[in-house]
Order: sequence, then structure tokens, then C-alpha cells
Amino acid sequence: MVPATAMRVPLDNNSLYVSTIPLTSDTFHWALIHIDEVGVHTRHHWAAMTRDVKGPEAYVSQNLVGGAHTKTDKSVVLGYFKVVDYTPLDVATFRDVCQTIFPTSYATADENRSHAITCRTWILHILARLVSELRAQEVELSVKKRSTAQSNEYANCFLWKKPFACVVEDV
Repeated sequence: MVPATAMRVPLDNNSLYVSTIPLTSDTFHWALIHIDEVGVHTRHHWAAMTRDVKGPEAYVSQNLVGGAHTKTDKSVVLGYFKVVDYTPLDVATFRDVCQTIFPTSYATADENRSHAITCRTWILHILARLVSELRAQEVELSVKKRSTAQSNEYANCFLWKKPFACVVEDV
């Protein structure tokens, strides 16, 4: 079950995390959570630019006032997965990297998908630049595996009206 209120999740300063929230049929929305040296959290993701989820998409950066939480809006966060070999960047430099990954977007989400542009592939391109392509693939496999397990656990918790625990793990 999704808690009525979001609980704060402590994350390390000078770190980068991949977060996932469940979508449909074992797919997830992926985002990057950047935490600077003083603990300011920003969420970076490839997302819809309008209320129409099939409409245009682009890079979005959002300050997370109060830090990371167990849910975003109405969605539960399955986990925060720390990229352990990330070398810290200031948020302005990090944003510059994020903005250059897919500098242009197609008119619709479906067109983006047909060109392999998703929130997950966007993150993999960023990780390939920041750590390495091989390491990005390893992070992808680990996050997919743990997010799938967490998604199944969340479904069971929802069904049996039990509390669900968001994980924080190193990858």
C-alpha cells in the first residue's frame, strides 16, 4: 500500500542515485537524484512536458525541497540506487551533461520510443559519459533486477494491505 504521507529517505551528500517508480508490466520510470556537497537534492529525468503522457518529452530538472522521499506525487518510489563510482560534479555542470544527451526530442513519446529515447536510455547515456559504458550497463542490469523485485513486493504489499519499504542500495 502507498503510505498517505511520504517519508524522508536519507541519501549521501556528493552522490548520484538512480530512482525508479513503477509503471505498467515490469517497466519503470527512471530518474537521477543528484546530491551536492551541502545536501541539496535535484531530480533529473527525461519526462513528458505536458499532461499528455504521449506528448512531447524533454530533460527536466527539479529541486527536491526536503530531500528524497518514499513517494513522488502519487507514485511510490521502489528504490534509490547509488552509483558508487560516480565522481561528484556541481549541479550546474551536471545539468550541462544532462542537457546534451538528447538535445532534441521528437513530437511524441511514441516517436521517441521508436528512436530508442526513453528515461532509461537517457540515464544510460549519462552514466556512460560520467563513469563508463560498461559500468552503465552493469548499473542498468542491477537497477532492473532490484526494481522488478521491489515492484513485485509492492504489489504483494498492496494486495495484502501491508506497508512497503523503499530500498536504498549501492550499485
